[in-house]
Amino acid sequence: MSGGGGGSVSGGEAPPAGLCGRCRHQQTVRNTRGSVFSLCRRSRTEPERYPRYPRLPVERCAGFEPRDRSERGAGDAA
Repeated sequence: MSGGGGGSVSGGEAPPAGLCGRCRHQQTVRNTRGSVFSLCRRSRTEPERYPRYPRLPVERCAGFEPRDRSERGAGDAA
């Protein structure tokens, strides 16, 4: 897991999320201005271990679990 802070990209493109982009616990969130953020859903149950919006790109994370092909895009906000 990488340090605190948040990762976002303006212009509506997805942030370079590293491991998060392939993790079943990642959810992309778009705000009203069009910025895209990578939300870690593990932060809901273990906020002391996993930041809600990790600094991207994440290169190491103890909570990483690969996303199944059937989960591709599941839970992502458009």
